[in-house]
Amino acid sequence: MNNVACLKIRMMSEAASGWNFLLQKGFFLQGKSGMSIRTLLHEVLGYEDDFIEQTVRTIFQNFRPVDNIDSVFIKAGDAIALGGAMPGIVGIVMGRDNPYKSFRSDISAHDETVVRDAVPVTVSMKIFSTLAVETGVDVLGRGILVEASNLADFLEKKEKLIIDADGKTGCQFIDELRSMEGKIGIRVTFE
Repeated sequence: MNNVACLKIRMMSEAASGWNFLLQKGFFLQGKSGMSIRTLLHEVLGYEDDFIEQTVRTIFQNFRPVDNIDSVFIKAGDAIALGGAMPGIVGIVMGRDNPYKSFRSDISAHDETVVRDAVPVTVSMKIFSTLAVETGVDVLGRGILVEASNLADFLEKKEKLIIDADGKTGCQFIDELRSMEGKIGIRVTFE
């Protein structure tokens, strides 16, 4: 999110876990068309390769399970969902690179088209369960895009936990968000 202007929000540390709801409900990230899922995870979300291999076990692109994160590429408007290992037989079958992936080969993401002219694109993201808990604070610190109205609704119940919001009080910031339209960039830190 380095190329997107982000509003800075500082909150009390006890507010951190509440943001998991927003990460699971959905937010947006900017990447480049043609970047692989692995590159998105590594460069945009800041996940290390070992963490990707060990912990990010469930990935969906446009509701299709992804196995090979090096040969599936993003494009504008993609919806990406991430999670850790899911429980049960369905979780095992939908997980990345498992012995049972042949059971779902017809619905798996297979995109080996390489885009030659990489341009900035926005993708919608959801990070679920323990993955949101483990990485949420870091993801928020790197910056995300959210709909201004959704952020205002979300922060309204957490106004007292806002230390500073781009030089404004929580109440002033929420009022300003209510007058905005579309997606805005935010970086959230906790103290």
